[in-house]
This record gives sequence, structure tokens and C-alpha cells, in this order.
Amino acid sequence: MIGKRILVIIMLVSVAITSGCWSRKELNELAVVMALGIDTHEDGYAVSAQVLNASETGAKQNSSMGSLPVITYTSVGKTIPDALQRMLSMAPRALYLSHLRVLIFGEELARQGVGNAMDFISRNHELRTDFFMLVAKGGRASDILEIVTPFEYIPANSLYSSIMISQKRWAATGKITLQKFITELKRGGSDPVLSGVQLRGSVEQGQNVENVKKIHPDTMIQHAGLGVFKRDRLVGWLDESPSKGVNYILNRVETTVGDIECAGGGVAAYLIHRTDSTTHVHLNEKGEPEFRVEMEIEADLSAVECTMKLDSPDAITDLEKRIENRFNTNIAKHIRYIQSEYGADVFGFGEALHRQLPKVWKKYRDNWDERFRTVQIQVNANVAIRRIGSIVQPINEEVDEP
Repeated sequence: MIGKRILVIIMLVSVAITSGCWSRKELNELAVVMALGIDTHEDGYAVSAQVLNASETGAKQNSSMGSLPVITYTSVGKTIPDALQRMLSMAPRALYLSHLRVLIFGEELARQGVGNAMDFISRNHELRTDFFMLVAKGGRASDILEIVTPFEYIPANSLYSSIMISQKRWAATGKITLQKFITELKRGGSDPVLSGVQLRGSVEQGQNVENVKKIHPDTMIQHAGLGVFKRDRLVGWLDESPSKGVNYILNRVETTVGDIECAGGGVAAYLIHRTDSTTHVHLNEKGEPEFRVEMEIEADLSAVECTMKLDSPDAITDLEKRIENRFNTNIAKHIRYIQSEYGADVFGFGEALHRQLPKVWKKYRDNWDERFRTVQIQVNANVAIRRIGSIVQPINEEVDEP
């Protein structure tokens, strides 16, 4: 009996001191922000928020009101929180940032520096760190968020999915999250990169829902390589090939394709399905650091448009050597270009020096930006062709045989 009384007392005390759902937020009281765009403005910042229209997402095109599943609000403020607060003069609900999928910086803002904007993004307790960050190449972030996209009913989800698939299958972009960007920004010996997006077509046509009802839409959003940052400022852009080179060294390539000239003319295409890159540091005779990038690559032949005996081990070995030489030449060329053009260590060689030779790193830490421009870097690729496909000899060779 005494035990039951004690149990009741404990339960009553627990109820009294339990906070309950004091911080609850009802869905019908929130405007869920799916994408955020930040641009410069003469009065501070122009912030665009793509907000989920929850009443239309389930109804799809058959909704009674016929409106789109998202609404983009834009407001101006001296600071980003100020701009978001001013947005409430138009939005009927409180903005909720915890489901953000994509954050886009306008190129002008990125070139001026994203440090101040990142302070708000990092400090806000509502924001998670798993959203992707992009730069609007040659334009404003607000323009990207006003485009109606095919396939995905919500444009922010379309951007998110396209980043995932392009990184996995194309390898010329990057899945850069807030945490990854800040890590590369703050640690010594590395500079960050961000994927770029741009419009192919006009903003006016892309805003119209009729744009996605065409077989070939007039306006689409496409990825535009990697943007090179030096600290928090965008300093330039990389095309497809050097963007892939950066991702190879950073071990961010999952799958991609390439092609190589055959010995007797023609072209062979290959599919890369595994890569592993390791950076080694050693000191030369002068005691200066030099770097060697070792790359292990596995590939499958996907198309053979030349005459070669694929049942011959020598032919496969020759093809592997040709691909290795292509990798060694091209990636070394891309490294030299970034060294001379931007002086930004987006490869993380300084971090490798810090990790492997910490005492030597102390000597170069304060002037690594200048030292990186002249440091010697060697690339050594080892390619193995694992499969040649369902047939052995090229179709043209089989047809030509009597």
C-alpha cells in the first residue's frame, strides 16, 4: 500500500515538473521554407525564400485553386534576419527554416564574400547542416528560385535531386553542405568550392508554368561546374574537366564516363566505377615540400568505336596505359592552372602537409597562399579495366569479317 502511494506521488511530481510540448509548432501555422536565396542590395541583402504551399502539394495539378505548390517571397533588409522579418509583411505564416534543402548565393554576393551571410546561417538554431549550397553563376539567386522545373513538383526538391544525381553520375559538381564548407573555410591549408547553377533561357519564360508543358522547355536550370573560393570570396569558375579533376583528388568521384583514342584510330569509351586518391608529401633536397597524388581507378569499357582485339591482354594493357597517361596529363594541367590563375588550394594539399609533416607546416602556414602557387605536384594514376561488356570484339570488326 505504501509502495502504491509513493508511486502515485512520483507520478504527480513528474507531471508537475515536465515541460510538455511548450515549443510545439503546428503545421498550419508555419510557412516551410524549402530554398533560400541571398543576393546583394544597395540597402544590405535581398533575400528570397521559396515557401511550400502545403494546400497544393497533395492536390497536384488538379487543385481547386490552380496555384503552384510553392511561393517565392523576396524582401530587402540591412541584415539577413531583418530581410526575413520584413518578409512577414507578405507571408501569412511564420517562416520555418528547418526543412531547407538548398541555399543559393548570387554571384555578386559570392565575389564580395559570404562570411557575413554564413554567420547567420551557422548561428540560426533552426537551420540544420544537411542542405546543399550553390552559387548562381552569372546571375542572381532570386532568378533561380523563380523557375518552374519539370519532373519534381517542388523546384527546391528538383535542385536537391539534380545535385545528388549529377555528383553521383557526372562528377563535375559537388554536394557541398554547410558543415563541409565551414570545415574547409576554417581549417588551414585548404580553400572551399561550391557548385554553380545557371539559367539556360530567360527568367520570364521560366516563371510561366507553360514552360514545363513543352517537350523542350524554353528555360531550364543547369549545373555549371565548380566555383573556386579563396577564403570566403569567389575568385573564379572551373569548367567540366577541371571540376572533375578537383573531385578526383578530393575522392568525391563515384561514377563518371570518359573516352580515349585507340592505337589504330577511333575512340573507346569507358565507365569509371571506383576511384581512390591519396596525397603523399615528401621533402626535396632543399627541404621544401613536394606532393605526389596516387590514384587507383577501376573502369569498364562501355563503347568501342575502333578496331582492336579485346581478347588480347596486350590490347587491354595498352588501353589502360593510354587512360593513365590521359589522367596524369590532364589532372596535372588542371592543378597548374588553378595554382597560377587563382592560387587557391581547393585540393587540400596544405592540409595534407599539416597532417603528415606538422613541423614543416608551421614554417609555411602563414604564407601558404603564395607557396602553393609554386609547389611541385606530381600525379600518378593506375587504371585497371575490369570488364569489356557483353561482347568481345567491336561490332564493326565482326561485320567486316568474311
